[in-house]
Amino acid sequence: MKYLIRLLIVAMVVGFAVSCKPVPVSHWFPVTPREHYEKELYKAKTEKTAAGQTWFRVGDAVLNDSLFSVAPYQERFFLGDSVPAQAIRLKIPEGRRLVITPSREPNDTSAHFFMELYKIKRNGKPQRLDYITDKSQTLTYTNVDNDTLLLRLQTGLNERTAVSLALTTDPALGFPVSGHSMSSVISFWGADRDGGIRSHEGIDIRAKRGTPVVAAQNGFVTQTGTNNLGGKIVFLSAISSPYSLYYAHLDSQLVSVGERVVVGDTLGLVGNTGNAITTAPHLHFGIYARGSGAVNPLPFIDHRKEKVPGLPEQSRWLGDTVRIRRKANLYVSPQFEKSGQIASLPVNTLVRISGEMAKGFRVELENGTKGYIPTVPLESYSKQLSSN
Repeated sequence: MKYLIRLLIVAMVVGFAVSCKPVPVSHWFPVTPREHYEKELYKAKTEKTAAGQTWFRVGDAVLNDSLFSVAPYQERFFLGDSVPAQAIRLKIPEGRRLVITPSREPNDTSAHFFMELYKIKRNGKPQRLDYITDKSQTLTYTNVDNDTLLLRLQTGLNERTAVSLALTTDPALGFPVSGHSMSSVISFWGADRDGGIRSHEGIDIRAKRGTPVVAAQNGFVTQTGTNNLGGKIVFLSAISSPYSLYYAHLDSQLVSVGERVVVGDTLGLVGNTGNAITTAPHLHFGIYARGSGAVNPLPFIDHRKEKVPGLPEQSRWLGDTVRIRRKANLYVSPQFEKSGQIASLPVNTLVRISGEMAKGFRVELENGTKGYIPTVPLESYSKQLSSN
């Protein structure tokens, strides 16, 4: 009898599971603030309402968006109504650390705001990397695999908000000469050497003899020694990235192979050994990517402040459907590169303004196509209707 009861219970559970739509894993095991919010929406059965279906559908769909930008960059995004979520894809220059800073108007902080960072895997699927846990948090990410990233922004159900996003980059490494900065760089990547027979695979940083050269990243000393070109050298293998750092022309080495160092630890002293014997003391600093050779070190240590395009005052059109009063080209990115042109829009094309930047707008066409247009005069859609 007990066996029959158990069998009946199992059959009922299986039947119930088969008859129901599959519920996302995040409903049962939420991790991010968005997933916790999503769980509450499921508990309230909002996925059965029109607004709830739009919230879930758009939130998932934007993970496949192809609009693209590069840092430094700023954009103000509209979130709400039929556009509860938006996304943008990003590429980070090698050697840079991405800094993502969201902000909202002081009187516009009541609505929910979720921000999640993904990378696009080789199969095209998004893999979540990080997320904010409060409305003012900044995300940072150092990309060492040349990944395409995707940033998803979303507000709460039946809520509206405008979120400004600043995308900037910092150097991934510390500066390799103590007490010095970019003003001390005297020779750059690619410069001719030996009468053009070879090119410079690094940068040179002028400093007085005996100035400490320091670890630009945490790692292990993998080689010390002497060679004809570099003189006294030190190789440092980074722990958290696929790079080896090369310090050459040293007057002396102050570390040994196998030693673990952290950023700022002294590795040796500036000199002019090797083929630099006839030049003033300086450090030759190189970076080698494991398996692919030398790369330009400059972006890795360039701490000069970036020029970030400003944002205009919030437009009265943000979030509204309008007509463009002048023809405009539609682009896949706000850099408006000719190779990224999607379409040419004639005068009076109907668009929804879903974002704005220093020199243009993010728009969505009636057929669902998304893109960027340069700044053009706009006209209210309702005004156009009333004049007909």
